[in-house]
Amino acid sequence: MQRKFLLSLLFCLVVEFVFSQGLTCYSIDEALLHKDSVTTLILKKQKLQSFPLEILELNNLERLDISRNYIKEIPSKIQELKHLHYVNAAQNQLTSLPKEISQLPLDTLILWDNMIRVFDTIFANLELKYLDIRAIQMTRKEQNAIKKLFPKARIRKDHPCNCGDRKN
Repeated sequence: MQRKFLLSLLFCLVVEFVFSQGLTCYSIDEALLHKDSVTTLILKKQKLQSFPLEILELNNLERLDISRNYIKEIPSKIQELKHLHYVNAAQNQLTSLPKEISQLPLDTLILWDNMIRVFDTIFANLELKYLDIRAIQMTRKEQNAIKKLFPKARIRKDHPCNCGDRKN
């Protein structure tokens, strides 16, 4: 009897551990089959032309990798992903981020090789630990403004360009 109880307890602990780790998916279709279990979605190099709105159905999503696609815009509804703390949107065609992203618990934002040079001051609400903005041509003034906005973040960037005064 005691042995059955211990085995049953062990089984419950293993199941709880497995489910607490979340699920990683590599396609939207796969993720939609497990909406409540998906914590990581990797849609890297899938030739996406736009942000798949189905992502917004993944209520427990914590990590999103949409890098190396052709995405031009992230929708403001991304704020619905209340657990999202990691976004890799490197090598897309983004020129800005929606202000609503500032309402997320983001700690990591990877944006290298996009066209985002300026962040709205509302992004100061984010407590970023890591920001990657390499391969984005920015003046020293633009880089300094970003440093001020995210004083606690480790920021990876390239040397500033001598591209004159740009209009924001």
